[in-house]
Amino acid sequence: MPHALSPEQLSNIIDIAENAVICTDERQKIILFNKGAERVFGWTAAEVTGQDLAMLMPPRFRPGHAERVAGFQHGERTARRMGERGTIHAVRKDGSEFPAEATISKSAAGGRVILTAILQDISERKAYERELELARDSAEAAMQAKSMFLANMSHEIRTPLNAVIGMTSLLLHTDIDDEQRDYTETIRSSSEALLAIINDLLDYSKLEVGRLDLERHAFEVRRCVEEALDLLAPSASDKNLDLAYMIEPGVPATILADATRLRQILVNLLSNAIKFTHHGEVVVTVSGEPREEGGYRLVFAVRDTGIGIPPHRLDDIFHSFTQVDASTTRKYGGTGLGLTISRRLAEMMGGGLTVDSEPGRGSTFSAAIVADAFDDQLAEHVLRDRAATVRGRRILIVDDNATNRRILMKQALLWGMSPLAAASAVEALDLVRDGHPFDVAVLDMQMPDMDGARLAAELRKHRDRAALPLVLLTSVGQRQAGAEGEAVREFSAWLSKPIKPAALLEALQQVLGERQAAARPAPVPAREETDLAILVAEDNTINQKVIRQLLRHLGYRADVVGNGLEAVAALERQDYPVILMDMQMPEMDGLEATRRLRERFRGANAPYIIAMTANAMPGDRERCLDAGMNDYVPKPIEMDVLDKALAAARGHVAARRAGAAVLDPARIAQLRTIDDDASLLEDVVHAFVGEVPQLLHKLEHAVREHDGQLLAATAHYLLSSIDFVGANRMRVPCTNLELMGKAENFEDAGEQLASLTNAYEEAKAALLTLR
Repeated sequence: MPHALSPEQLSNIIDIAENAVICTDERQKIILFNKGAERVFGWTAAEVTGQDLAMLMPPRFRPGHAERVAGFQHGERTARRMGERGTIHAVRKDGSEFPAEATISKSAAGGRVILTAILQDISERKAYERELELARDSAEAAMQAKSMFLANMSHEIRTPLNAVIGMTSLLLHTDIDDEQRDYTETIRSSSEALLAIINDLLDYSKLEVGRLDLERHAFEVRRCVEEALDLLAPSASDKNLDLAYMIEPGVPATILADATRLRQILVNLLSNAIKFTHHGEVVVTVSGEPREEGGYRLVFAVRDTGIGIPPHRLDDIFHSFTQVDASTTRKYGGTGLGLTISRRLAEMMGGGLTVDSEPGRGSTFSAAIVADAFDDQLAEHVLRDRAATVRGRRILIVDDNATNRRILMKQALLWGMSPLAAASAVEALDLVRDGHPFDVAVLDMQMPDMDGARLAAELRKHRDRAALPLVLLTSVGQRQAGAEGEAVREFSAWLSKPIKPAALLEALQQVLGERQAAARPAPVPAREETDLAILVAEDNTINQKVIRQLLRHLGYRADVVGNGLEAVAALERQDYPVILMDMQMPEMDGLEATRRLRERFRGANAPYIIAMTANAMPGDRERCLDAGMNDYVPKPIEMDVLDKALAAARGHVAARRAGAAVLDPARIAQLRTIDDDASLLEDVVHAFVGEVPQLLHKLEHAVREHDGQLLAATAHYLLSSIDFVGANRMRVPCTNLELMGKAENFEDAGEQLASLTNAYEEAKAALLTLR
């Protein structure tokens, strides 16, 4: 049996401990003070033995100490571990204080209760923590300074670029010869390339300093993909490339993620695919599968038929500032940052970016993200309820591109149609000559041997417009460039590629309703003159000139002021329904001017304010919308972007000034005119009454959860249905909700939703009387 330790041995063991070990009796008098305690406190054991424990703590902590110790003595717990009460404070013999952590325990022996404290001086650790905090604060200050530098440099570079791109855009619309046009297009393309490089460098810098944060809002997967495709469609059309997309079954219709960053990934991948593809196609495929731990894993695959990548260079393309080889950099340009940024963004969204490629045959880049579904609706079912009017109809699809045929066939089958596809004009003519009873035909414009316009002329020799209405598929720009001659007048509708299911369904519903109507030529778009008064607030004289000329070319007249104060004063003198407001101006910037205008002018007198800014940092758009602005256009200002913003403004102003009729009589008359037996009107009313309550429920959820992006997206979607049936009184509150969602402003959202709901009940009652 081992021998017990002697008191002397126990004392030696306690004395070699680095930490202070202190024991007290029931009266809190010190009865043990080891060598570690002497080193920590500076007192000797002889000096403190028999003294009150309170002498070892700062005077400000002594009141109430005895009561706390007594409570521990008589409590149920026998020990309190080190750090459990956080940091405590002690005082040395020289009066200096220091932070410490302590373990306290109690033991009873011979009728006495002994308290033992093991105390550790943590002065060095606290000093190190303070150094870390100072270093962190210094690093954050440096990152903030870098962020401000990036914002300022962005503004300084973009301001002259605005003038270069704006003026060259105007110059291209004047009567210049071919040599001058070539020079001007070179200047414009070079300026746009410089702008793209600036954007890449800004994003890369934000990723490097950790200043790029992800948002989480509800948005439709289909719309996000279509917006990315819309941006690149002109580039694909210029190279005669087919651009398409398909969403596989099982993908949720609406997800919770960062729509802006997902769209940025898609734009980067599509831009690269188009850049390195000289013939063939670029196709986006979206697939998804549920995860066991919840949510979905979504994969956005961008496949091209381009030059491909050698196997030994596949890893290099994801490195910063790297492309396949030096010759590629010279031939194709670019910073080599797009794929790096895309991969980092995909990883931040819970996935990654991979590539499969074969030289000479093309590449497939697959961006995977993890996201939660907003509800149980799947993407393939979004338009199912609206497709009642085309169900059972027989459709002929003519396209030489196998991918486009597959997409159109799949979509037609989802809507319950009976499709038949032809890979050439000759094959389509044979089907019609053989007497196949088609209700509608969809023709591609660009086909070998015989294009869509010539095919239409041949088809008209066998079926007239009433018997077989035609829909033409064109690439962006072909309608303006090649739409001449009598043949194109045979088409009842035009659609631009890439094919959008919602637009395709609306076109099919329209042309199928026209089968009993007289043939009419396809409308040719024209610029309408408008008397809409616009105020431009911009301090830079060059930018004033550019914006004034852009507006004049778009058919608008404008007055110009040099700062926010002048803008406020101008509104006091004259009514300006629309204001283009620069953010950075002397005396009063655009944000403060907008706040004052919102306080001064309300309701029907409130102007529609569009922000203009050369900044490109996170939060710019949000600051504009938070201040009360309705929309946002970045500098350099593109003519088509400005045109779209002003079109939205014009629609908002028109709706605000519209009469109070529940339904638009002209729209109802139009629906009746294109379908003599009124089945189209009845189907439209049925679809509207069935769909709107679900959208109102989504809006209610968005308002309750303060989800601005869902509020804006749902309201925007509902607006198309409102316009389709002409529900006048629903438009203004729905537009207000969309603007509130963009601005993340929910102050009056409940009132607007109530107004929208009441207006829907009125519209519903009026529509049901028409059936």
